[in-house]
Amino acid sequence: MSQKNKGIILIIMSAFFFALMNMMVRLAGDLPSIEKSFFRNFVAVFFALIALKRSNTPVHVPKGQLKNLLMRSVCGTLGILCNYYAIDHLMLADASILNKLSPFFAILFSFILLKEKIHPFAASKWKEKRIDRFVGSLFIIKPGFASVTALPAFVGLLGGMGAGIAYTYVRKLGTNGVKGPFIVLFFSAFSCIVTLPYLIFDFHPMTLAQLGCLLLAGLFASGGQF
Repeated sequence: MSQKNKGIILIIMSAFFFALMNMMVRLAGDLPSIEKSFFRNFVAVFFALIALKRSNTPVHVPKGQLKNLLMRSVCGTLGILCNYYAIDHLMLADASILNKLSPFFAILFSFILLKEKIHPFAASKWKEKRIDRFVGSLFIIKPGFASVTALPAFVGLLGGMGAGIAYTYVRKLGTNGVKGPFIVLFFSAFSCIVTLPYLIFDFHPMTLAQLGCLLLAGLFASGGQF
């Protein structure tokens, strides 16, 4: 199988795992988005460590890649927090659709940040889809002060943009030789550290069922990332 076809299959599998993650986040109930994010990434840290050990990959920041790792982590963390907020305040399908605008942003930022060339045929289709996706997102966002879903939908849109930028930096890190498990580990650890203070000072007790949903969300998120 060609690398391109492998990539297509893996990105479809990734979308499937992230859809399961969204479902588990919703099932976790009315916990704060930051608390949900912490447990989702806490699980991913352990999976990344296991993957690194199995592949004998050293746990250190490759030379010259700290900035790219930080940008991937900052954008990814903001994307997760925005996505979880949207999941808690919108219909799950609407929140998921807004988050799936990430490929649109990934194409845009791969051109801006990576200087990747877009095939003329793909570029023409991208221009057509750009208008379609924008109009489609407006149907969900329903801009205007009268709509109670306008703010959560806009936050969900920002989540899709954050994810798209994060994907772009994952691509950049990969082409620079940084291994996937280390990218996952750095991002997950960064997210845990950023959200930990909130967890310490404003922890919301969870039921066993809620904890189980968040652990499963972390499991599916790990599958999606890898």
